[in-house]
This record gives sequence, C-alpha cells and structure tokens, in this order.
Amino acid sequence: MSDHISVCICTYRRERMLARLLRNLAAQETRGRFTLSAVIVDNDPAGPARTEVARLGLELGLETIYGIEPKRTIPAARNHAVRLAHGNYIGIIDDDEFPPPHWLITLYEAVQKYDVDGALGPVYPFFEQPPPAWIIRSGILDLPLPPTGTLLRWHQTRTGNVLLKKDVFDKQGIRFDESFRTGGSDQAFFRVAMGSGFRFVAVGEAPVYEIVPPQRWDKSYFLHRALVNGFNSQKYLARESNRLKSATTILKSAVASFLYAASLPVSAVLGTHVLMGSLHKGLYHLSRVAASFGIEMRKRRDF
Repeated sequence: MSDHISVCICTYRRERMLARLLRNLAAQETRGRFTLSAVIVDNDPAGPARTEVARLGLELGLETIYGIEPKRTIPAARNHAVRLAHGNYIGIIDDDEFPPPHWLITLYEAVQKYDVDGALGPVYPFFEQPPPAWIIRSGILDLPLPPTGTLLRWHQTRTGNVLLKKDVFDKQGIRFDESFRTGGSDQAFFRVAMGSGFRFVAVGEAPVYEIVPPQRWDKSYFLHRALVNGFNSQKYLARESNRLKSATTILKSAVASFLYAASLPVSAVLGTHVLMGSLHKGLYHLSRVAASFGIEMRKRRDF
C-alpha cells in the first residue's frame, strides 16, 4: 500500500466527543487500499486532550499525532494539523462529528473514480435525545450537498467532511486564511484551490454525523450563528475585485433583512419553526449589511 490518509481533527474541550470520533476512525474499512492515522490539534494551550488521545491510541491500535495550537482560531488549528500530517491524503472532520465505517473508503474510491483532487460528503445532525420539534421542522441545521459526482463550486464547500490529496496543500502552498477568525476560511481555501485548477466532487454516500447536544437547542445559539456567518460572508465578499457585484450583493442583503423583519408578525403566527427561520435569515443579511460598514455584530464564535 502506498497511500496513507492523515485524518486531521481540531479540538477544543470536547474530550468525550473526541473519544467517540477516534473509536470510529479506528473502525474504518480500508479494504487494503490505504493506511490511516489521526492528527489531533488541541486549540487549548493547556492541552487537556493529550492524555486521552495517547490512551486511546494505544487502546485502539490507532496511530495518533498530537499537537497544541495556542492561537485560538479554526484556520490556525487546521494549518497546524496539516503541518503535522504525513499522509499523501488529508481527511478533515470536526471533533463533534463521527463517521460510519465506510466513510473514508467511499471518499477515497470517489477521488479515484472521478479523477479529482478531493471529495466532500454530507453532514447530518445527530441527536442523542429528541430535540424540540421546531428545530427539525425549520430545517435550520440542513446542509444541502449536490448529487454524487457533481463538481463543486467554492460556495458549496466546507471542511466538516472532506478528503483531499496532499498535493492540494503542497503544490502551491495553499493554506487556510488565518484572518478568518470565526469562520469562512474553508470556502476561502477552496476558492483559491479551485482557482489553481484543483477539482472537488460531491459524494452523498459518505456522510458524517454532527452531534447536536441540548446546549445547541437554544434559540440564541442559532441567532448568534447567523450573525457570525453573515459577517464572515461579507468579509469574504469585500475581497472581490468586482465592485458592482459587491454593491449589488449588499443591496440584496439590505432588502432581504427588511423583508424578513417585516414578515416576523406573520411568521410568529405560523409557528416557532417559521419564526426562527425568518429570524435566522434576517439576522444573517443584517450582519452582512453591518459588516459592510465595519461593524461586527457578534465577535465570538460558540458553535
């Protein structure tokens, strides 16, 4: 076997979820096609996950590489993990997710089949106990992915479930942009990579599951997330050289935020799921408009 997959995981004070993920990685089917290891970068300078990672590595017979990234941002931790990785393939999964046994082999075979540089799978929410009905009905956690085999555009990408050839990072020195402190670095990465000629495909048969604990059922959690995502979207848009496109997008967000605000009384009558959908979308667009004036409505990421 000449192929090795380094699965990169950034973690921050989620030892229980991280342990579940590592156990699922140790159970991955390889069909003799590749070997794999786990690269864990702790974003807490105190390194609370070190002991558990070492213990599980020995218990599971899983090669683990552990590092600490003191700069507490997602792109800095991801870049640290890529530096530690020694595989010619890089897998990326979040510490609050877990994959089925066929996850990696499905992504790996898709890269070969479609002759591309990487494959992205869907992320589905996983509830360990029944959540409020409005969360399911609103679709607020849905992350749509095109059909299997679709060549992705940069705005359809994310890094919660991905397998990439290491060449994507190495050939032209592409890394995650560390100026995106609270999010947005994944799409910025893929946009640069696609601009360099790399191609990525959707693979619906390789899902991972994101654990959604009760702490994330609070309505304020989703509203804060909308504010953070809106700011990051506008921050990325600000780098566009096409000023007309930028101005048009901001105008659309201004109109959308007004329309969603105007719809709130009707949305409230239709139910919590409709109201939350309107609030979530409206705050996203409002945050984009505010960001165009240099205002960051939510400076801390808690999701």
